[in-house]
Amino acid sequence: MQPLVSIIIPVYNGEKYIAQAIESVFRQNHPHVEVIVVNDGSTDGTLATLERFGEKVRIISQENKGQAVARNVGIKLAHGSIIGLLDADDMWPDNHLGLMLPHLLEGDYDFARGYTRYVKNSGTEVEEMTQNLFMEALVGACLYKASVFTTVGLFDETMRQGEDFDWNIRLIESACKEKRINETTLLYRRHESNLTNSKECIEKGQIHAFRNKVMRARNRKNNE
Repeated sequence: MQPLVSIIIPVYNGEKYIAQAIESVFRQNHPHVEVIVVNDGSTDGTLATLERFGEKVRIISQENKGQAVARNVGIKLAHGSIIGLLDADDMWPDNHLGLMLPHLLEGDYDFARGYTRYVKNSGTEVEEMTQNLFMEALVGACLYKASVFTTVGLFDETMRQGEDFDWNIRLIESACKEKRINETTLLYRRHESNLTNSKECIEKGQIHAFRNKVMRARNRKNNE
């Protein structure tokens, strides 16, 4: 029997793109998926868009607490032995699970990671903007065994920026075994509201993540 794959999608005011993100999950050729969308205090039409999916999507609504908290809520509620993380404005290519899942089921790997392509909406179509890019911090380009989140821990809920960068550093520091795939596994949407448009936000998150890394190194040294 094929394993249950849990896909966690945090969303805040994402009515413009959230339906495309969810639909990209349902286009995967895998019979057993659960989609958990954590609505992080949206004030636009996000909830109404989500409700149109009916029982196909599990909706968790909370006050706005940030993406780290929203992801953690979804991970804790997941029933699957395999977990995928997808942002509400991004999409998976149709073969995302087909490319990555066999390595987790048949190989000695804890997670698989592929490449990313930037895309944008061109009229009603999604237009690819770049060739393959390898971007380690983008969790949406990966697929994880649920045990990874026991080994690495959850996202740092004190961080409003860079929590994915911080978590990926901890993932690299862990003993989790990675399979790299030379295929596109994430379509990363470029638009005017991307947090990554702000150099200040990026730098603030990276500084926080590196500070956490230094503190972990010091604690390990002190405990030796």
